[in-house]
Amino acid sequence: MRRFLLIFSVCAAWALISWAPIYKYLTHGKATAAMLLGILFIAIGMRWLDRINQQQRQISAGWLLLLFLILTAAFAVLYPISLKHTLNAGSDREDALRIELNAIHHHQYPYDARTFLGNPPTPLPGAMLLAAPFFALRHIAWQNFLWLVLFFVFTIRFFRHRVTALFFLAVFLLLAPANLSDFTSGGDYLTNFFYLVIAIALFIWSLNRPLHACIPAALFFGVTLSSRVIYVAILIPLLALTLQRASRSRAIALFVVVLIAAGAVTLPVFAPHAFTHLLQQLDQNATKLRYIPTALHPGWTLPLLAMIVACTTFFVRMSFPRLLLTFSITSFVMLAPFVVSFALHSEKLRYNFSYLGVCTLSFSLWALSRYERISMGSSHWPPEVHAGY
Repeated sequence: MRRFLLIFSVCAAWALISWAPIYKYLTHGKATAAMLLGILFIAIGMRWLDRINQQQRQISAGWLLLLFLILTAAFAVLYPISLKHTLNAGSDREDALRIELNAIHHHQYPYDARTFLGNPPTPLPGAMLLAAPFFALRHIAWQNFLWLVLFFVFTIRFFRHRVTALFFLAVFLLLAPANLSDFTSGGDYLTNFFYLVIAIALFIWSLNRPLHACIPAALFFGVTLSSRVIYVAILIPLLALTLQRASRSRAIALFVVVLIAAGAVTLPVFAPHAFTHLLQQLDQNATKLRYIPTALHPGWTLPLLAMIVACTTFFVRMSFPRLLLTFSITSFVMLAPFVVSFALHSEKLRYNFSYLGVCTLSFSLWALSRYERISMGSSHWPPEVHAGY
């Protein structure tokens, strides 16, 4: 039953972010067939994954290299097409970073500009800082390759078997049209998730190391935290995990470093009226809630509900996979209402389910790690895994 539920949940996660682009570009009959084939492929693939994990077999790293080369080839073909906007209006996420960094370069306020679609830019200063070297090279989209490589390394380390990492990356990067589109159009939405998860992994790894190893990890995490406002929700479960792994004084000290790093990156960009400008920037997200009844006060009830969910982590034994599960739930609570309201009220905005990409990636990392553990059996796992590592 647990295997079935995990298979079903992974299939549902893929379907959630894949149906919109599939139905947008295919007829209903072909789109339905494509969805059913995709779900069947995932279900069969997870059964195959189960057998390989039970046999304790490791696949060659060449398969992961092949997948990376396929994604590279897809970028090389699709990125120039996305710049022409011949298929549709395209994504303005790369353009948002470009106009922000161009404004900073000319000593202007970055959030007064507009993208080619007329949208205000939303990436926060941490995303600008990490994209700045590639802006200097005049190719911001190239940052996607750096973080994709590091995310490949992260998934290999996160899962016990390479085949699980290969399956996860193939299903949710190559075969998920919304995620593939964001990557090949130079968008930074998935890239933000890549470097945030990598930063959290380094932060957790450093907890058992000397303090001099923890400080750089905390600083890097603080920078990545200042990429999009939704990632603030991950601070609560990470604090719960840190308090379980380290002393209270060390946990407080590290989180002070994280907040100082995030503030040092963020606040100077909004100066001289940092607090006012920061609130104005965050209020731009309120327009996404316009189809939700105002009587529900979604601007504060949704974040409050997400925080309540996150606070439950103080009452359970935390691990990195459980932290990812918690983030998937909290981000879903904040993102799903406006995505669904868009789909119900606007034909033009019906296909914005790509916003749920970070939810499904985070959830699927947890689900496949849990599936891998069930497949192998508890007796095959080392003591630190039994402790919730």
